[in-house]
This record gives sequence, C-alpha cells and structure tokens, in this order.
Amino acid sequence: MGAALRPLIPGSDAVGDRGITLGDAEIGFAQDMSTHHEQAVFMTQYLDKGSVDPVVALLAEQISANQIQEIGIMRGWLMLFDKPQTGQRPMAWMQQTTAHTHMASAAPAPPPAMPGMATWDDLNRLHQLKGRDAEILFLQLMMRHHQGGIDMAHEAMPLLHSPVIKRITQGMINDQTQEFGYMGMLLQQRGAPMLPYP
Repeated sequence: MGAALRPLIPGSDAVGDRGITLGDAEIGFAQDMSTHHEQAVFMTQYLDKGSVDPVVALLAEQISANQIQEIGIMRGWLMLFDKPQTGQRPMAWMQQTTAHTHMASAAPAPPPAMPGMATWDDLNRLHQLKGRDAEILFLQLMMRHHQGGIDMAHEAMPLLHSPVIKRITQGMINDQTQEFGYMGMLLQQRGAPMLPYP
C-alpha cells in the first residue's frame, strides 16, 4: 500500500527541500475524516447483505472499498509526519476559522461533534434488520453520514495549504456527492424519506 500511496502524499525529501509540512487543519482533518470513514465501513459491515437487494449490497461494498482506500491515504499522511492517528478533540481544527474571524474573543467556542455520525443504537438496529427494512435504514444512515462527510470536507478546503491534499479532499466531495445522489434515488424507489440532518 505504501508504494501505491507515495504519489499522493508529500515525500520526506519534499518536506526537507521545500519546507512542506502538514498544518493543524491538514492534521485535524485527516484524523477526523479517517475516523468518520471508519464508521461508514462499520455501517457496511452491519448490513445483512445476504438479505437485501443485490444493488444495495454492491453499493455497500463499493462504499466500503472507497472509504478504506481513503483511510489509508489519510493515515499515510499522519504516519509520514509522525502524527497521532486520532485527535483528542473532534473538529478542533475548525476553530481556526473562528480564531481568524473573532480575534477579540476571550476563548474560542468548543468544537462541534463530527456531523452525520450514527449512534450505536442506530448501528445495532441496522444489524438486526433484514430485507427492505435493512435497505431503507442503511440508505438513510449512509446518506446522513455522507452529508456530514461532505460538509467536513467543504469546511476543510479553505483551511488546507497542500495542493495535493486539497485535490484529494475535492475528490472525496465529488465521490460522496455522486454516491449521495444515487442513494437518494434508491431510497425514493423504496418510498422512504431521508433522515433529518444535522
């Protein structure tokens, strides 16, 4: 995996020769988004694929594969720069925006929780369902999860400095937007509404 990802992350020579580093936004975004992606992978594993429409089962497999690949890329950045795989405070990197906008504030507002995340109750309920009911809940949860991921990526874009990381982040937005639209069509075919967001 390391060789395949090497073109996607700044190499150690580039760090020394060009002064390329990961800023707080790149580090925090990679930590939080990889954790966010992990839940999407769990969600695909909690779906009883043998009981659902093969179209939904295939979609779940594709989402899982995409998210696992992106987790590897983001954790590759963190490993390269010897940074922790997870952050202590989710979404703390977004405080940069608040800090620049409200310089006079005595203390920054607490960072929000990662958007779109399912609860353990949601995941356990998905694990217990089969057939059409499982399809509907999976699509609802994953659509809300994608909404959160897209919003996180949009928030990160103006804070990122590395062109490579910005390009990969834009790719995440594009891929998840396309998947979101497809899931919306499948959910509509099943006569079910989207879940409230956020």
